Parts: sequence; C-alpha cells; structure tokens
Amino acid sequence: MAYPLEGIKVLDFTRVLAGPFATRILSDLGADVLKVEPPEGDMTRTIGRKTAGISGLYTQQNVGKRSICLDLAKPEAQAVARRLAAEADVVTENYRPGVMASFGLGWDDLRAVNPKLVMMSISGFGQEGPERERASYAPIIHAEMGLLQRQQQVSGADRPVDLALSVADTSTGMHGLIGLLAALHHAQRTGIGQHVDMAMINALMFTDDYVHFAIDGARIGNGGGIVFEATGGPIMVAGDEKWYWRVLNTRAGLVDPTPEGADLETKIRLRREAIEQYFLSFPDRESLVAKLNEVNLAWGDVFDHREVLDKQGSIEARQILTEVDDRDGGRRRVTQTPYKFSDADAGVRGPAAYRGEHNYQALDDWLGMTAGEVDALVDAGALLAEDAAQQEERG
Repeated sequence: MAYPLEGIKVLDFTRVLAGPFATRILSDLGADVLKVEPPEGDMTRTIGRKTAGISGLYTQQNVGKRSICLDLAKPEAQAVARRLAAEADVVTENYRPGVMASFGLGWDDLRAVNPKLVMMSISGFGQEGPERERASYAPIIHAEMGLLQRQQQVSGADRPVDLALSVADTSTGMHGLIGLLAALHHAQRTGIGQHVDMAMINALMFTDDYVHFAIDGARIGNGGGIVFEATGGPIMVAGDEKWYWRVLNTRAGLVDPTPEGADLETKIRLRREAIEQYFLSFPDRESLVAKLNEVNLAWGDVFDHREVLDKQGSIEARQILTEVDDRDGGRRRVTQTPYKFSDADAGVRGPAAYRGEHNYQALDDWLGMTAGEVDALVDAGALLAEDAAQQEERG
C-alpha cells in the first residue's frame, strides 16, 4: 500500500529531540526527509549504546531519513541549502531564533525562493518575545512549567526531580507536526506557504491537563493515579481519587476509617492507608485483579523499564517494536510509530544514516548535482566527505 505522505520533500535542519521526533514521523508516513547535519553531527549520535558507530537515541529518532553534512558557516553550503529549500515542500529547524537568518536561511530568505514553502521553527520560548534567545532543553521547560514541583508534591520526594522522559520535547514535536501538516494542506490548496512558530512553552502548557488547577487557584488533585503496595507487587490505580474511593467503599465493602470532623489531609492519608491494606489482604495477584475488574477500576502493573518489553502484553500484539539494519550485519529494535491505516501503509522505511551518507545520492535526486559538483563542495569544506564521517563514527 502507498504511504500517505509519499512525494513530500522535507529539508530537516533539526537536531536532538523535538524536531527529529516530528520529522521521524514524517518519514514513517512516507515523506522523503533529508536531514542536514553540521560537520560535528547531531549531538544525539553520542548518546546511548552504539552499534557500528550509531547510537541508540540517534537511531530511534532518525531511522528512515537520509543525511547530508553541510557546514552552514560556508557560503557555498548556504547556497546549496537555499537550492534545496527551493525544491522542498517543508523545511524544519530548531536552532535558537535568529540563527537560520544569520546563515541566509531565515523564513524571509526561503519564502523568496519558494512561496509555497512550509517552514516550522521549534524553540523554547518562541521566535518573538523577551526570552526568545534563551537556550532551552526539556528539563528547563519542565521546571519552569511547574512539573517538577508537582511531581515532588505528589511523590513526597525531598527535592524536585526531573521527569524520566522528555515530555516538553515530544509534545512540542507532536503539536508542531499537527501545525505543519495543517499549513501544508493550506499551501497545497492556496499556493501560499506558512511559517509555523512552535514554542516548547506553548506546547507544554496546552498539553498539561492539570493546568486548570493553577488557572482556577485550586488544590492539585491526584486524578492521574496513585501507586499502592499490593499482593504480588505495586499496583497503579487511575482516576479521580474521590471517585475510586467511593467505588471501593460502596462496591467492594471497604470501610471508611476517617473519624467525623477529620480534616482533608487526615482523610486522604487514612483512606490511602485503608486502600493499601485492602490490596495487601488478597491471597494472590489473580484474586486482587479479579476484584478490581469486577468493580470496574482501572489498574496497571508497575514495571521496571527493563521489564516492559517482555511483560507488557500488548507490545507484541500491536507490533509496537520493529527491527532495522544495525549497520553491523545484524538487526536493531526501535519503536514503531503508532499509526495504523485501513488503506495506507506507515512505519520505518530504513536504518539510521551516518553523517553525510547520502551527500551524492540526495544532491543528485533533489538538485541533479553531478559527482564532480559534490566533490567541489567537499574540497571547499562546505560538505563533509562521506567516507571520513563514516570512518570516524565507526572508530
């Protein structure tokens, strides 16, 4: 079956996570994503276990893309990038605001050569505003949006600790992708391109389903769920805490231990203790799970991250993992994008690339460049030679 985005050309200047997360999805949906890396490469090439010189994190976010390696400080490289943008449907970048313009590759520069172009710029605090030039990674946004303090409050930890996943990056990549596809549809319908300004702080605020507590000045609840000790190991019960207490009280016969007139904190503490003792009273895990299912409570096992792949029952059934060439004679597992269409295909279409691996192939495909023209760019220092990059990465 065909891929939904076949024929779409994406010129991708993004690195690390938020941008590559979005363009990985575009690739899995069929777009030709041409990743433009600086001579030193995307910094995620150094993060995670390496196989044949390519790291796990780089592999996860960049499978299926092609790579060329341009030194954008060189005028010759800037000229090539503008020629590529003239052929692209989409340009993505996540440099600090102003950096692309300093290379002659800002929005005004690129729409002058391609009026139908859709360009997405991802940054921490947006293209305009007082904080536009601040460096921003996901932990910074998590901290400033209150997620660390909230996690500390709910967990009772001694000090704030960052989340164990980069929510600010992935939510920004996802929202950016939605905006980009909307702009692409608009451009194809009207012939008018768009610049999508996607700020991590905007995306995370919108994604935060707890922000209404702050807006309303209310106490933060625990609607997300609480982990209790239980027979057979910890168990998560999800939903509004008042609701599932009422369910256990009225349907499972759990007696309310709180004295009349108890304050809210005492009531919460005593009821949680009663729930935990109830969960520990079952003779085995099967009988506990059967009771939770009987009273219709949502529950979940609490797996260590190393156990998830073997113990979570839907991973194999839903084909959540797939394998790609590990560039060393074997196979490497990566997660699959979650889109399943009735009459179209989606998913990983190739391995992760070395820096500049497709210099000759991609520049020929997109621009009709001859091998001699590409060699001249290498000689000028505008393009990193493929062989040198691969030799360095393989060690």
